[in-house]
Amino acid sequence: MRCFNPWRQSAVCLFCWLGVVTVQAEDVWLERSQAILQALEGQPRPDWLNGQAEQLDMKHQAQQILEASQAIRADALSTRSTKLASGLPTTSSNKPLTLLFVSFSLGDTALKGIFEEASGRDDVLLVFRGPKPGQKLPALMADLKRLLKGIEPLPNIVIDPTRFQRWSVTSVPDIVVEQEGKSRLHVRGVSSLSWLNEQIKVGKQGDLGTMGDVAEIAEIDFLEEIKRRMAAIDWKQKQQQAIARFWEQQKFENLPTTQADRDRSVDLTITAPRDLTAPNGQLIIRAGQTVNPLDKMPFGLCLMVFDATVPAQVELIQHQSCQDKKARVMYLATSLPRQSGWDSLQRLETALQAPVYLLTPDVRSRFQLQHVPAVVEQSGNQLVVHERKLPVSTGDRS
Repeated sequence: MRCFNPWRQSAVCLFCWLGVVTVQAEDVWLERSQAILQALEGQPRPDWLNGQAEQLDMKHQAQQILEASQAIRADALSTRSTKLASGLPTTSSNKPLTLLFVSFSLGDTALKGIFEEASGRDDVLLVFRGPKPGQKLPALMADLKRLLKGIEPLPNIVIDPTRFQRWSVTSVPDIVVEQEGKSRLHVRGVSSLSWLNEQIKVGKQGDLGTMGDVAEIAEIDFLEEIKRRMAAIDWKQKQQQAIARFWEQQKFENLPTTQADRDRSVDLTITAPRDLTAPNGQLIIRAGQTVNPLDKMPFGLCLMVFDATVPAQVELIQHQSCQDKKARVMYLATSLPRQSGWDSLQRLETALQAPVYLLTPDVRSRFQLQHVPAVVEQSGNQLVVHERKLPVSTGDRS
């Protein structure tokens, strides 16, 4: 709106106190409902399935790998106050970085020698692929700590399976001199940094091939392990389990059945606890002033509240009408069958030809709902709650 109307602004602000919870609950419920129904129709797996225990365990392990790839932290490796490299050597992006791919298959003596030679070299990064089969990261850290004992400063060490994949490293030792994202020099079977420096000084470049003994990589490729575990998961079963858990854990706002027809008025008049001003500083409502938002802005909704587990209530609600024919009808269920929640919801929405939302505690409190079935609509400058008794012939679940 281009023009500013202070009374309309006040009505909007105050009415939001009543309507925002309903709208938010509506949006959340609709999004959740649509996501589940799409999954049941064979659509791509929705985000809410990402909370499975198997995935959480893999995500936790992957996060550990990523954290370890940033650096082998000082407190995990040594109790000394030695500064540990960040895991990303302090070389400019246009300067060469020597990646020395290693594994515990090289043996403790060879690894300790490599660590000692790389000590203090900010242009050298020692890269492990991951833990050994069945090994947890704390055990890997303990092995590294043992080999790094007495070495100062600590060399740059990372766990990064992505670099193994990027440079197609399948054995160790393997050296790649990386510069601006490209391989400047690549050689296998060599771990001597002094030898490498001599080759660079004489202008050697490109793939030098294998120039020494190589060993298999003892550690697992953690990225491939994650893919393997993901592929082994029965996602259809996990979907069904997740859907079942959703309804098992869902909390309903159960209300007693109406025993007699009754109409109750709900006065939305409020007293402002403090001054309410517009963004430009203009005073809209003074502290202590009473305002009824329905005086300035219509409710615009007709709420049909019912227990979806009681067929008689569903039938009665289907035949209820609203006084304001322009009002938007919104169906709020206090409960749905837990055993067939989504199927029941789909059948109910088909029968009513409209979305159905769960009643939330805030909405129940805001409109002072006490019994169901009930219809909430505007009458003058108040809301009226029409509680309707079920016909005797239909029976009741109680």
